[in-house]
Amino acid sequence: MDRVLNFTQAYSQAPWRKQLQGIGIFLIVLVVVLLAAGIFISVTANTAAMGKEIQRHRLEIEALDYEIANKESQLAILTSSTILKQRAIEMGFRMVDPEKIIYIQVPGYAGRNSVLFAEASQPTMVPVPVISSEFTQSWVDWLVQQFRTPLIPLAEVGP
Repeated sequence: MDRVLNFTQAYSQAPWRKQLQGIGIFLIVLVVVLLAAGIFISVTANTAAMGKEIQRHRLEIEALDYEIANKESQLAILTSSTILKQRAIEMGFRMVDPEKIIYIQVPGYAGRNSVLFAEASQPTMVPVPVISSEFTQSWVDWLVQQFRTPLIPLAEVGP
């Protein structure tokens, strides 16, 4: 019995070693938790920064859309018939009576060349890929189907 007690005493840890091991394990766990928290905070900060940048770009897009709409409305006003008529009068043009117009034939002049635009192409039908049912069926549906179908076809079973 003395021999077993000596053997146990020789291989047992000193109390200060057990405390150091406990402190070491605690510090390792603490470092791992702090690393995970640091990574989480870093990802969260990057996400928030990207969100702010997206908001800024959206505001720029809205401002540009507003500016484009404003320019289009200004163009529509400037090209309206009343404004164009007023500008033509200011430039010295005047209205002509259609009966007073004189048409002159110029020998050798064939007239304006007609412009041929490309024919409107027919929209091509893009083939829609057909996905097999094996790729759209969930594993739960497949499992239910396997239990519902018998292993031996009923036609082969005789009385």
